[in-house]
Amino acid sequence: MVQVVIIGGGFAGPVLALSLKKHKISSAIYEVRSKDWEHGGNIALAPNALRVMDSIGLYDEIRSSGFNYQELAFTSGNGHTLGKFLNGSIKEYHYPALRIHRTIVREALRKKVEEVGIPMYYEKKCTKVVGEDDNSATVEFADGEKVTADFVVGADGIHSHVRQFIHPCEPEFSGLMGIMAQVDASELRDIDHGLQLPAMLFGEKGSFAIMPSSFDGKEIGYFATIEQQDRGRDGWAKLETDKDEMAQLLADRFTYNGSTWPEMVRALCEKTPKDTLTSWPFYSVPHMEKFSSPKARVIVIGDSAHAIPPTGGQGAAMALEDASTLAYTLAHSYFPDFQRQYLPQLLEAWEKHRMPRLHQVVDFTTKNGNLRKSSPHYLEQAAKEWVLWTALKMSGETGGAQWMYSYSAEDVKKNIGETGLKTVTTWT
Repeated sequence: MVQVVIIGGGFAGPVLALSLKKHKISSAIYEVRSKDWEHGGNIALAPNALRVMDSIGLYDEIRSSGFNYQELAFTSGNGHTLGKFLNGSIKEYHYPALRIHRTIVREALRKKVEEVGIPMYYEKKCTKVVGEDDNSATVEFADGEKVTADFVVGADGIHSHVRQFIHPCEPEFSGLMGIMAQVDASELRDIDHGLQLPAMLFGEKGSFAIMPSSFDGKEIGYFATIEQQDRGRDGWAKLETDKDEMAQLLADRFTYNGSTWPEMVRALCEKTPKDTLTSWPFYSVPHMEKFSSPKARVIVIGDSAHAIPPTGGQGAAMALEDASTLAYTLAHSYFPDFQRQYLPQLLEAWEKHRMPRLHQVVDFTTKNGNLRKSSPHYLEQAAKEWVLWTALKMSGETGGAQWMYSYSAEDVKKNIGETGLKTVTTWT
């Protein structure tokens, strides 16, 4: 029997497994999708996310497969620069920011998991957590198999079945969605856009991020954020296959007659091969008081616990931080002299460490999401631009984001130490 069963093989699950391995804790990953499944566009990994990837030995591998950058330009919808913000910084945070294909990161994690001998089972749909006792928890799969381990950790995403055992709830739609794609830079060589890339444009009908996504900058990705009504799971799945509707949603907001968006925005929308368009409805998970069950044998991390929309660029980072800090926390429960009655106290220390930070990130994300909404009246748009210009001017190049990007998962040591429990002295 493995010590930890991990439900979900996206980002958080494999990072947790690899981090547990460093503490000599065995685990197995169960993933609902097939091994060759590929989906999703690009993702931005901030310095705090890259710091976790570095801790498991994967930063150097992925950094050469994506676009490394430090400065992000904020502009109005007509391309006027409002200010610049350090999305990453070697000087400030020891890491840049990285724009990269999700599939590249997933594949790097999968190969690393395989390389170190961690079992990963595919097409295994978790249906429920059967129960827990003082020593273990049991999870059941759609094929009828039941697996028992010391711990069951749900990293199974926003529609998590593991979460239902701890806090039965359904995700809530934010009112925003993203449409993304990428275009070869050669298609844009005749466009005199005058924009510093990467750039985030805030206009009257939504926002439009333009970011190179390949190491050499020859692939230009974009991410349009627009307001939508909730379509439900089936409706969103239908939209994902309806490339014509996605293209029309872009046209209605960014390439309509009389549009004042920069020519590059129009060119990106019009030159995108429709079959490369992907969509992303922004959901969040209702606030949870705890991320662990009463006996502390079932735990949720990442989107399973606190799905965060991408408007703050911190969704993946929070999942990776969860995984790294949880591995360190669980390592304490395997000390020879650890008494199991203290397990809830140990997990509570981890939650006490994570929750205030998560609340701060959620607040940051919500504010960013509001800025990406449409501003139907020109006075609303002018006010939005003034707020952005003022905030960037007053906060300086770091934008006051040191609290977010400088974080290290090792900071969890302090909270565990405050419990009076014996602590792991080295971060292996």
